[in-house]
Order: sequence, then structure tokens, then C-alpha cells
Amino acid sequence: MSRAVLIGILFCFLVPASAQSPSTAKPEIPTYSYYPPDQDKASWQRLNLWLSATYLYIAKEAMTDQDSCLLIASRYLGLSRCSILAEGFEDKKLREQSKWIDRGDPNTGLRFLSKATGKRRLQLLLLLGSYYAFQPAAYSRYKDSTEYFLNKTLTESKALKEEKLHRIALCLLGKVYLQGYDNKGDSIYQLLIDQCRKTGDKETEARAIAYRGIYTAPRQATLQRKIEDLQQAADLYHRLDDIENEVNVLTDLGYILNAIGQQQKAYDIFLKALSLEEAIHFPYTHYSTEALANVTMYQGKFGEPLRYTHQTIKVAENCRDSIGWALFYGRLAILYDSEGRQEEGLDMAQKAIRRFIIDRNPAVYNVLNIVIEQMNREGRAKEALHYVSDISKEVPAPVSISDLFFYHAMLSGCYVNLNELDSAEMHVHKMDSLETLAEAVRGPFRRAAVNQRFAEIFLKRGQYRKAKEYIGKNFTIPSYGHHALMNDLWTYQLLIAIDSALDNKASVISHYKEYTKLLDSNYRAAKIRQAEELQVIYETREKESQIDVLNQQAKQSKLLKNLTLAGIAAVAIIAVLLYRQNRLKQKSNKIITEKNNQLEDLLADKEWLLKEIHHRVKNNLQIIMSLLDSQSRYIENNAALTAINDSQRRVQAISLIHQKLYQSENTSSIDMPHYIDELVSYLQDSFDTGNRTVIEQDIDPLKLDVAKAIPLGLIINEGVVNAIKYAFPSPQKGVVKISLKYSDPDHLLLNISDNGIGLPPDIDVSKRGSLGFSLMRGLTRQLDGDFNIESNKGLHISIRFSALNNQSYD
Repeated sequence: MSRAVLIGILFCFLVPASAQSPSTAKPEIPTYSYYPPDQDKASWQRLNLWLSATYLYIAKEAMTDQDSCLLIASRYLGLSRCSILAEGFEDKKLREQSKWIDRGDPNTGLRFLSKATGKRRLQLLLLLGSYYAFQPAAYSRYKDSTEYFLNKTLTESKALKEEKLHRIALCLLGKVYLQGYDNKGDSIYQLLIDQCRKTGDKETEARAIAYRGIYTAPRQATLQRKIEDLQQAADLYHRLDDIENEVNVLTDLGYILNAIGQQQKAYDIFLKALSLEEAIHFPYTHYSTEALANVTMYQGKFGEPLRYTHQTIKVAENCRDSIGWALFYGRLAILYDSEGRQEEGLDMAQKAIRRFIIDRNPAVYNVLNIVIEQMNREGRAKEALHYVSDISKEVPAPVSISDLFFYHAMLSGCYVNLNELDSAEMHVHKMDSLETLAEAVRGPFRRAAVNQRFAEIFLKRGQYRKAKEYIGKNFTIPSYGHHALMNDLWTYQLLIAIDSALDNKASVISHYKEYTKLLDSNYRAAKIRQAEELQVIYETREKESQIDVLNQQAKQSKLLKNLTLAGIAAVAIIAVLLYRQNRLKQKSNKIITEKNNQLEDLLADKEWLLKEIHHRVKNNLQIIMSLLDSQSRYIENNAALTAINDSQRRVQAISLIHQKLYQSENTSSIDMPHYIDELVSYLQDSFDTGNRTVIEQDIDPLKLDVAKAIPLGLIINEGVVNAIKYAFPSPQKGVVKISLKYSDPDHLLLNISDNGIGLPPDIDVSKRGSLGFSLMRGLTRQLDGDFNIESNKGLHISIRFSALNNQSYD
């Protein structure tokens, strides 16, 4: 590998996950109440700055220097760089005098220097040298000033025999040379490390090795030494119990390991850094969880990256560190999008875009790509092009290779979808040039996107062989520890389209087989990721439950302690209260028993009264039936006689219900199977059908309240009477079927059907003249149901109504 790969990188934003088994790690979100970070102790401020600056350096793909990132981080966080610049020699008074550092006013520092003597003067010389050593582009812009102050420190420290300050000056001087690719840096650090080991200065030795690991330019010849230096520095800080600096160098080490494809080692390193932060209750854990989200995405996981990203966002928002908000939201958007959760992805992408605009950050084009691609898929390419133009007015013009690449990628995609291929090709050539520059630093991470866009253009132009040549290049791009499954799917889709245009059927079939294999692989990966996410949700809830239990236990312990302290004084009072309570309880129990007895008597009276009412209603209905029967004997008009007989049967249908109610223990509902059976028997007896009409019943074991049972009984009466009277002209025989069942959990369905002659074709049952059908319709409306009638090989009546408040047998 001839390329330098220090970047631990948000390139994983573009990398789809492949299937892996979920991890069992269970990080917790530390409890935190916001306060300004400048109230933290110096070691926490220093670590906060280091982690923020390192994150910015990685997010900018190492296309800006680390000291610029440190300056940006200090301004975002409102933290002075003094905790880093004066590490190893600061004191409270020196820090109070050092506000000029963050104002960028070294002249004030010079005025302090002119008045200082002895060790104070030496500290100010060293601080001024450190100020210039940590300025952006220190080697090219401030080398002379850095050398002047640090060399003066080296000279005067010897005179004052301040060996520790002498070694710190050498450490800072070596940093600047390393950043300028000057070989003096290596010589200085080798000398310094030897001096530290001879004098037993472990603190400066650890710092020197850490600085050499961080600031040495990442090349083939130095990469392994960088890894060894950072690991050695971490071990030294661990032995010194300097957890903050240990976390810092572990973070740098993890990013390097991730960049060279050693994801599992990187994961272990980041997890160790996070556990150390939690051990000291360091509240700003979001950069460690962000790194874990990064590396687990490279490992092809979904559940863990999602959990770590949510945790990152929650902690960053709690501590109001907005440096990475836009990118954190963007990562979550791409996680959702890569799993097909487009709606959630688009919502989160819009949130990220709004934050990018607030920050005036041209990195917006990375996340904006999600929205633009969706608009292009929906055929809104012109609208997408205008949207890119609108966003470009809200943020500064892109400068970094990454921002420019995504900017041109979006424009090329819009022009391809608009079929403006010359404009699209111009932007793809710019993507190609940018990727060529970036490949010299971090490898061909985005080369596949360039090839695919070229292939799309040549395919649309009908230059199929040229399109195939470009898309075929994607199979030769190194994977760098991950496999871009979605890129391969898109590659095979293009190849199938190209070979179809070339009429190369054998290649189409071959590529289609590979495409289906990848689809199957993607499906299995998605299922595994869903399982990971479910496990993450379960673990999170389990952890929250455990925390709640611990909090409750803590509260109970505190309460128990307080009760114990007050227990002796309260014993006598409690005894008196218990005695009094016992007497009151006995009295209350007596009253409650009396009340219960009264309620039972009232309930029994109520049940008796209800039965008596139903009995009397039934008797009154029987009287009405007798009156109708008597009246029928004096009527010679057949139509009137039929009407009276029909009325008798209707009254009998109602009477049966009240009979059932007063004979049953339950006075509020009707046992429908028994009721319908008795009603049908009555109707058969009243018409004396003999064996000519058979009535079959299929009734679910259920109970209905009176409000539903009465209209339903009348409907059954009308339907059965109609079938007996008209469905089977003598001597024809037939069957009438009655069914009452649940059509779904909330509705009942009544069917009354026969296999008779059906309705004459000239009869319209919707007209008012049909009393029976009008009555059934009216009763159906009372049930709030739907009435349907059909004449097809007999008459079929169906009524669907609500089953709410009904009872089924257990």
C-alpha cells in the first residue's frame, strides 16, 4: 500500500453495510446536566479540545491541518487553547494572564515577557513558542517565530537548570518540524525520548511519543511506526494513570487502524476509550460513540451504528456541542436511507441540511445528495437542480475535495436525469479530477461513483461498449476492508441494461444471476440488521430498566437511612396510631359489612323487579295476541286476516324475548341459539308446513342485549315467514337456512336464504309497497347495520351489524 491513510473518515456515509453478527457491547449514556465547559478542570478541557479537533480533522478528510481544526474547536466550544499550549508547565496565574492566546494577540504576551524574570520569564517564552507552534500552517508561516521563542527557552532553561521546561520546548519544536516534513523533527524526538528515559521523565516521554505518532506525516515508511508510537504512548499514559491523555491517543490510534482496514482492532480501541471516559465520568463521550458508529458501519453492521449514532446525537445535544450536529444528523439520515427507510432518512437529511446552513458549512452536499437522489428518482430533476442552486446560496462555495466532489456529483445526476448529457459529462470530469487528487492521499473510495456516472452517460448516448468499459472497472477497485454491496447492485443493473442493448443474451443472463445473488445477500443482510436493531432496542430498554431499578434502590436506601435515624422517636407515635387505626378499622369493617348487606338486598330486589317487569310485559303481549286472535274470527277479508296473523307472529317474536329474560338468571341478555330455535319452532307450527319446508339453523353461541335481540328477532320472523309463504309453491319442497355468525371481531352477519323460486322479476323490493322488506330495512337501521337482498336461485337476505357490547360464551 503506497498511499497514506490516516483518515478515519466519514466516507462510510457512502458505504452500505454488509451482514455481520451483532455485538454485545452495552454503552450507557452518562447522566449530565449542562454547564459551560470552561468550568471543567484543565485535563477535561484539554481532552475535549483534542477530541473535537481530531473529529474535525477526520471530517475534513485531512485536507486541512490539525492546528486549524484545534482553533475552530476552541471557538465552537468557548474553550481556551491554553490547556493544550501550556500543558506541563501552567499554573493558575499564568493561565489568568493568557487570555491573549485566544484573542490572537501575542503582543500582549510580549509585554508580559518584558516585565518577567526567572522561571516566570521562562514559562512565558515557552508559552509564546507554543502559541506559534500551534498556529495553523506553523511551519510555513510562523517557523521563524516558533524557532526564536523555543530556542530562547532552550538556552535560558539550561542556565536556570529547568530541565523539564527544556524538554517541553524540544517536544514543541519537534512537532513543528514534523508537520513541515522536516527531518529535524525525527532527530529532535529521538534525542528527547532518550533524555526522558535517562531522567525518568515519563510524562514528557509519553507526550513526545504521542506527538510523534500524531504529527508524523502518514507515509508507507512511517505508518507502522505511527501505530506503534500511539500504542506505546497509550501504555505509558495508562501506567501514569493519565486517563485523559490515554483516551486522546487511543482515539488517534483507532482512526488509523480503521483507515487501513483493521476494523475489529479499531473497534476494540474505541470501546476502550469510551469505557475510560465513563470511568472518570467524562461527559463529552459523543466523539467516542461517533468513532464507534463509524467503525461498526465499516464492519457492515446496522444495529450498533444506529445505537451509537443516537447516543452521539443525544450526548452532543445535551452538552450543547454543535460542532458535529450536522454530520451526526447526516450519518443517521444515511443509515436510514441505506436500509430503505426513505421517509425517516429524508426527514433526518432535512434536519442535517438546516444545521449545515446554520453553520454555513459546504459539507452540506454530502447529505444533500440523499434528497437530490430521491427527487431524481421521482422524476423531479429540474426541481432538484434548482434546489442545489438554492442551497449553494446559503453556504460558502465548496473548497475541499470532498465537498466539491459531492457538489459535482449532484449536478451530474440532475443533468443525466434531464438528458442534458454534455453538461452532465462536464461535471463527471470534474468528479474524476477531484477523485484522482484524493486517491493519492486515501485510496479510491469514490472511484466507483465516477465510473457509474460515466457509464450512465455513455449508455444514454448509445455508446454501449464504452459504457461497459467504464462500469467494468468497478470490479477492480480495492475494497479497503469493506464491500460496497449497493454499488455492486447498481453496477450489475447497468451491465444488464448495456448487454441488453448489445443483444448479448449470454452476458445478460450471467449478470442477472449475479444480480439476484447480490439481492439475496442484501435481503439476508437486511434481516440480520433488523435483528441487530431489535437487539439494540432490547438492550437499551433493559439498560434503562436497570438504571431505573438502581435509581429506585438508591432512593429507597436513602429513605431507609432517614427512617432509621428517626425510628426511635417515632415508635411510640406509630404504636398509638396503630391502636387507633385498628379501632377505626373495626368500626369501618362493621359499617362496610352493613352496607354490603344492604347492597346485596337492593341487588336482589332489582333482579326480582326486572324479572317481574319482563313477566308482565310478556303477559301483556300474550293478551295482545289473544285480542288479535279474537279479532281475526270476525274478519272475512283475507288481506286483513293475513295482516292480523302477521302481527300475531311479530308480537310472539317479542314475547319470546321477555319470556326468556324472566326465566333466565341473566336479565340483560338473550341466549340467541335457544331463542331462534323456539321462534322457528313457533313459526313452523303456526304454518303447519309439515315436511314440505325444512329450516336449518347455524347460530354461533352468543348472547345479545335486548336492544339488539328484539329487532333481530323481528327480522328473522319476517324472513322466515316470507320464505314459508312464498318461496315454495305447493307441492314444491325446500330448505330455509338461518345463519348468525361473526364476520369479523367487531361485526355479526345474519343470513336468511332459501332455495325456492326467488322474487318475480317485476317486483322492486325497494318500493314502499313491500311491508315486510320495509320493516326489515327499518329494523336494520335500528341495529346500525347494512341490509342486502339478492334473488338468485332463491332469495338471500343478509344483514351485517355491529357486535360491540355483545357477549360470546366462554
